[in-house]
Amino acid sequence: MFIVTHTLLPVCLGLAAENASLATGRGHVFPRWGLAAIGFFGALPDLCSPHLSLAARYSSWSHTLWFLGVLLPVCAMTAVFFDKDGRWKLAIACWQAAALHLAADAVAGGIPWLRPWRTDILGDYFIPSSHWLWYDLGFLVLTVIGLRLRPHAEARGMRF
Repeated sequence: MFIVTHTLLPVCLGLAAENASLATGRGHVFPRWGLAAIGFFGALPDLCSPHLSLAARYSSWSHTLWFLGVLLPVCAMTAVFFDKDGRWKLAIACWQAAALHLAADAVAGGIPWLRPWRTDILGDYFIPSSHWLWYDLGFLVLTVIGLRLRPHAEARGMRF
């Protein structure tokens, strides 16, 4: 899939959680700039190992489960730089964003999930590449809608 989907899919999910929490009056789920961090971690596997072909993805070290294992403490250390409120939720959401990236790539051609110990590929082309642009546009629209609904959700949550 394209980088827009990898970045905005976890941001859309984070916005949905944030808007639901604000609408019910529980406040923000993530600290300030948390959604930007979630988007960054969603794109991180491609940023660490850029690739233009499926063969290049199959030889990538950043599209493996080992990468997710190493990334967990990195997410925790990154969350330390944010406000205390929601810090651990942010660390988990950042890790889940990278995991969503791998899941999206698994259904869009597959990933080398246990490389270098095993060469088998997890996944297949369940989503053809001709549809990837539509997913990018869809997540872009959903992100804009979520951002536009945020003030309304905040105002609704402040009602008594």
